[in-house]
Amino acid sequence: MTHSSPTLPEPAQLRREFHLDGIVQGVGFRPFVYGLALSHRLTGYVLNDANGVTIGVQGSAAQLADFARKLKTLAPPLSRIDSFSQREIPQSDDPDFDGAFHIRASEQQSAATVAISPDQGMCEACARDITNPADRHHRYPFTNCTHCGPRYSIIRRLPYDRPHTAMAGFAMCPNCASAYKDPLDRRYHAQPVSCPECGPQLTWRLGSGDSLVERKEALQAAARALQEGALIAVKGMGGYHLMCDARSEQAVARLRQLKRRARKPLAVMMGSLDEAKLHVEGGEAEWQLLCSQPRPITLLRKKPSAELPPRTVPLSEDIAPGIAYLGVMLPYTPLHQLLLEACAIPLVATSANGRGSPILIQCDALVAELGAQIDGILDHDRPILHPCDDSLVQWAGGRRQTLRLARGYAPCTPSLKEAVTQSVLAVGAQQKNQLALAFGRQRIYSPYIGDLHSLPMQQHFEQTLDTFCGLYDLKPSTLVSDPHPGYFSHQWAKDYCAAEGASHLEVQHHHAHLLGVMAEHDIRGPVLGFAFDGTGLGDDGSLWGGELLIADVKGFERVAHLKPFRLIGSEQAIREPVRQLLGLLFESHTPDEISALDLPVICQMLAERINNLHQLWCLGRNAPYTSAMGRLFDAVAALLDLVDEPDYEGEAGLLLEAAALRLAPDAEPWPLHFEITESADGPLLIDWAPLIEELLARRNKVPVANLAAGFICAICELIVTLAERFPAYPVALGGGVFQNRVLMDQLIPRLESAGREVLTSEILPLNDGGIAAGQLWFAIHHLAEPGSTALPAVSES
Repeated sequence: MTHSSPTLPEPAQLRREFHLDGIVQGVGFRPFVYGLALSHRLTGYVLNDANGVTIGVQGSAAQLADFARKLKTLAPPLSRIDSFSQREIPQSDDPDFDGAFHIRASEQQSAATVAISPDQGMCEACARDITNPADRHHRYPFTNCTHCGPRYSIIRRLPYDRPHTAMAGFAMCPNCASAYKDPLDRRYHAQPVSCPECGPQLTWRLGSGDSLVERKEALQAAARALQEGALIAVKGMGGYHLMCDARSEQAVARLRQLKRRARKPLAVMMGSLDEAKLHVEGGEAEWQLLCSQPRPITLLRKKPSAELPPRTVPLSEDIAPGIAYLGVMLPYTPLHQLLLEACAIPLVATSANGRGSPILIQCDALVAELGAQIDGILDHDRPILHPCDDSLVQWAGGRRQTLRLARGYAPCTPSLKEAVTQSVLAVGAQQKNQLALAFGRQRIYSPYIGDLHSLPMQQHFEQTLDTFCGLYDLKPSTLVSDPHPGYFSHQWAKDYCAAEGASHLEVQHHHAHLLGVMAEHDIRGPVLGFAFDGTGLGDDGSLWGGELLIADVKGFERVAHLKPFRLIGSEQAIREPVRQLLGLLFESHTPDEISALDLPVICQMLAERINNLHQLWCLGRNAPYTSAMGRLFDAVAALLDLVDEPDYEGEAGLLLEAAALRLAPDAEPWPLHFEITESADGPLLIDWAPLIEELLARRNKVPVANLAAGFICAICELIVTLAERFPAYPVALGGGVFQNRVLMDQLIPRLESAGREVLTSEILPLNDGGIAAGQLWFAIHHLAEPGSTALPAVSES
């Protein structure tokens, strides 16, 4: 349907057509154009199609010039213009140039290029509406407008119009229809627009799925249950959360038992910034991140219990046991805001799924998987079409870090300066998997998918891929993967290419880490890249992860790496850090000498078991070499008796970080160091042996906090020293080790004070979630210039 303004009397002199793509649908762009055209007294039209927004206008040369300038400078806050073109069009009998300005109905086209907007947290205007008794949206849990609300999670196909969303089944009442059709209304073409008269409604259910009460009574019933210590599921924007009283040890213990998550940190949803400040500490940048419209989970330093204000009930210690940080988020939908207000307690909010399964989005699946173990379900009838987890961020080294790219940030759609000649799909890594696509000038990073170890997660991977290929009518002709043959993503890409005749490229894991950083900064390199993580398959068949590479978009040269040691039992060693410690100690100690070291983690082992592991080490049977810095973290955490059997990936690093943060204000980190060994014809070798021997000598004489802080300082010093040897390059940091805030808070100022340019990912994850972006960046440049060009020999200064 078109909406016409009153006839504009001034005659037109020129006609011009503008085309814009980017995030220009579902963000209030057409009403913005409409209002701008009226203010400039222009006639013509604006329309959405699958390729963006097209505008035809008629007016004087001065009017058109000012209109074009303001299109770019005054665009709606959630929009992003990736390309902007204009052309003169001839005078014709087009009925839309009739003295008025029109909004044309959207057009469907086969080749979609418009960027999909991520789901957005509640805006301030909608927050005011739900608290205003005079507003028809008062206390309505699904209030939204063009500046907020669901997008990605409800879209079926492009262009983004209501019939193409999960709201297609909700007929608008006269008031909502009027707002939806009025270009000057904040809810003009807000596709999920609704109100209590016509929109989705709440239902409070038993764990069996049986309905008890609806609407406002449902919200109150859920709030009472939470206040009484219940464990419930709440349907959010991108899936169900499990929620309980964050102060209740019993409720949190029940949740952990259900999730089979012994110690992995849980997120807490607080009702307001003031409430968050009761329990955590932060700087101004961290508070701004917490309060930003994406409403991510933000990692903030826990406030010591002794510093809590009087009568403040502390949070359960079991929410994030043993570590220094707490993941906090603020309500991001009206439903969450109303629930937090009704129960007036902080709530644990973690994804409703079993271990190894994606977040649940349908009530019947929730009931089948978890219903018998929960006390109720706060449900609603707006379908979730695409699951989307909560984003996770922190502030480290004076910069934002994204640890999980999801709701509020993804789909992430940075455009390309030059179009690719064919569609490309990067399938990412095995852990923290995300997908990346490129076609035309469009680049898309999917929301976080997860670890691909289980069949349900592999199906989630394929469903996410089907979503994006379906929305954009894509059939990728080039695929790029990690070369590791055991990765599901690699196997999937190989099978797809064999079946479809597509090309298959492979990118080494740590090169991809650094390419992801380069992709975010839109550079080709070369860079001096430190790639420190858990493990990734190296070019020599060993497991890398403590690498210094000179890298560009074509290739890399390995110029230094951690001295390799054996992972006794391979994957089993990752689950038992004592095996990693033994892999280090067997290099210079006999089994009897190791038994005599009086290390707690060793003392609990029988001598026979130590001898058996030594035999495996000697034979090299199921004991691959690794140069991974992340594995060294595990071994040091075991040596310092901080971890026995990790509950989650990265726990050892977080426990070491927590120990380092316990260093007394007047104390110094214990001096530890790596030794850099020169090589006549190969990479520099980073020898950990002096550091390990010093830790063994001091473990019973020096506080653990000083030793843990000393270990992190030694890594910082190592990086600074190595960077000094190669002064000609910007320094790029990639890999999960650089999520360590204590390290980053020391390292970045040290490098920058030495005059070095330091590149890190702020939008993309530094961990394996950024691998697909790096793979894609490699493929884009491979297609532009086929064939790999080796880097020239690199010399030190």
